[in-house]
Amino acid sequence: MAEAAQRLDITKEAVRKRISRRTLRSDKGPDGTVRVYVPSSGTAAATFDRDELIAELRARIEDLRTDRDAWRDQARRSDYMASTALERTRELEDRLRELEAPPGEREATETVEEQQGRGRPHSDRVESQGPVQRPWWRRVFGG
Repeated sequence: MAEAAQRLDITKEAVRKRISRRTLRSDKGPDGTVRVYVPSSGTAAATFDRDELIAELRARIEDLRTDRDAWRDQARRSDYMASTALERTRELEDRLRELEAPPGEREATETVEEQQGRGRPHSDRVESQGPVQRPWWRRVFGG
């Protein structure tokens, strides 16, 4: 076992683990000695050199980091676009309410301060000039 560890450039414990996982072939003699059969390539099923493998893994990690950064940027842009669209929608809804309100109602919604500034008598209650009909988009979509 010590000779197999030396040939494979690993520890004796690693050889024992490979034997238990059956990645290295071995036989146990009647006297208790274990014979390990080392593959002719000198390594146990290793197709890459250790340095080549490390370089490949580092390249893959870098690719994954690049992809992660691209996804983060896309998420930021999407969040910005969604918040901008929501803000614009709210502005348009407010403008639509102003346009659909009857002229008398627009004047009736002035604040008390505006009315006082003009010297007109004011009331806490706004008197309706008739039934106020809800805008069509409120009737269809609710609200």
